Amino acid sequence: MKYLLSLFILTILSSSLMAQEEEEMSVDEIAKQMSNPTLPLFNFAVFYDYQKMTGNLPGASSQNINLFALQPPLPFPMKNGKNLIIRPLISLNFSAPVYGENGFESAGGLHFGDIPIDILYAGTNMETGVLFGYGAVMNLPTASSKALRGEFRIGPSLLIGRIKKMGVVLVINNSFQLTGEGTKQHILGGQYVFFAGLGGGWQFVASPPWSYNWETGGLTLPIGGGPFRTFMVGKTPVKAGLQFNYYVSQEDPFGPKWGLRFNVTPRLKRPW
Repeated sequence: MKYLLSLFILTILSSSLMAQEEEEMSVDEIAKQMSNPTLPLFNFAVFYDYQKMTGNLPGASSQNINLFALQPPLPFPMKNGKNLIIRPLISLNFSAPVYGENGFESAGGLHFGDIPIDILYAGTNMETGVLFGYGAVMNLPTASSKALRGEFRIGPSLLIGRIKKMGVVLVINNSFQLTGEGTKQHILGGQYVFFAGLGGGWQFVASPPWSYNWETGGLTLPIGGGPFRTFMVGKTPVKAGLQFNYYVSQEDPFGPKWGLRFNVTPRLKRPW
């Protein structure tokens, strides 16, 4: 965490070096660039999630989840024009209900969550706007609470999409559980992304994650979206917005019913 904090401060101090490049681009062009997951940009995402839960377990509908997360990207441009991008997600749980013998209980206090990591090798055809990439996903069981800790998972990932005035991106991955006892859970999942420019740095954005459990047949599928705006803070572009997602399907025992995500992402100078 000290390394990440130092890296964040370093990139903020060096972001002024982007001044000439940003002045030559409109805020709408910057917003579209920041929506492209295949570019080697240092978009330091910070977000807060609130989820209202539901399910068949007693008391499920009275539970909620509050989560704060950071997603610092590690982009590496390649000589062939492609990019290798590594995105770890570091989260802090404010409220995390756990179901036990006595029903739902709080995990207690603040807890670091597991660290999922997305590794993507991808590029964009600038003439056609077509995006294509592949890589891997993994989950590191690093949660500070044993009750919240998952298992080590890893699997392949595929990204396809197209960005012009509007953008559509689909990410699909399949992760395999490699640790733990009993039946191993294999999860098909990913994210679908849609954005449309509205002018003046405004966009409508939808980017909810989805998942399907091969063992239980449980499908978690949200639909929704919300307004985002890209603006300049000094000479640093910042993208901020709010998304609302309603879950048309979730795991029957316990899953989200609806959720809100507030996101702030400064585009900082890549420190390498």
